[in-house]
Amino acid sequence: MTFRRQPLPERKPIAWPGPQSFAPAPRCDGAGLAQPKGEAAKPGKRAPTAAERAWMDFIVTYGCIACRLDGMTPRPTAVHHILRGGVRMGHLHTIGLCDPGHHQNGLQFGMVSRHPWKQQFEQRYGTERDLLEILRKEYAAHAGWDLPAIKLGA
Repeated sequence: MTFRRQPLPERKPIAWPGPQSFAPAPRCDGAGLAQPKGEAAKPGKRAPTAAERAWMDFIVTYGCIACRLDGMTPRPTAVHHILRGGVRMGHLHTIGLCDPGHHQNGLQFGMVSRHPWKQQFEQRYGTERDLLEILRKEYAAHAGWDLPAIKLGA
């Protein structure tokens, strides 16, 4: 059995509309906030602090950043941790991507997924750090949220 990759959707120019366009994503299954997995953190990982949990709740409520950049209604969102050298940078280095869709398994929806097409994803939407910076500006611009400064450098 052979599998043929379908061509990626046509690339559209993207213009970030700015902070005035923020509207919370519609709640999915009665929950708009990230939910704990119900199990202890894996060895070597720690549970998020209150500030980290507030950030992750915000990005899940905000919705998929890639959907917003495409001008679509954000879909249910997963927290995607940004990696450096194959290691998670921490809970404050996360972006919200729809799953399935922009996070992974997006081909079935005609979307460019971060997994496994990182290069095509970054050509279309910018780097994960660019998306993080957009989300941080949105976070700061609404309701006086404050988030500790983080370094985005390599």
